[in-house]
Amino acid sequence: MARVFVGTTKNGCAVYVDTEHSHAATHMKDTPGLLDLVKEALPKIEADGSVIRTEIDFGRIIGTMDLVETTDSDDVFYAMRPNRDRYSRFVHNREAVPTSWLVVRMERVNEKEYSLFTTYIGRLVPPFPFGDSRDSHEMIEFWKGHALAVGNQELVPETETKECPWPNFK
Repeated sequence: MARVFVGTTKNGCAVYVDTEHSHAATHMKDTPGLLDLVKEALPKIEADGSVIRTEIDFGRIIGTMDLVETTDSDDVFYAMRPNRDRYSRFVHNREAVPTSWLVVRMERVNEKEYSLFTTYIGRLVPPFPFGDSRDSHEMIEFWKGHALAVGNQELVPETETKECPWPNFK
């Protein structure tokens, strides 16, 4: 594991990231400059819980958000992404949109240290469904009408499928 110091939160907690095996690592690979945005955002974040899940508005366009609304006429498919244990929902016929928002999710390691679990340009949304009893109504309803515009993410080869992998979607 390549553990790298990212920065310090508003209340003095150190934040590190695994640059090889974390969700954050895949987003940083797909989005050049993302780590610099996280470094800029950390001093604005009060780290005061076991899991910090927040979104920061930079007040300026910082990149494009892959999340888009979908309809029944969209070309939707599912695929695995690196360092993930479940499928993501994608759409072929949509484009990423400019945004000023950044999402940061960190997990507490100890009293003064956090690990950056994930970060991406966009808005805070429910996680992708697990495909089991952990799926909430909110997750299912949100992802029935949204997907990631394909093009900016690395996909695990040979995992693409048109068949929905989430039984609770039926």
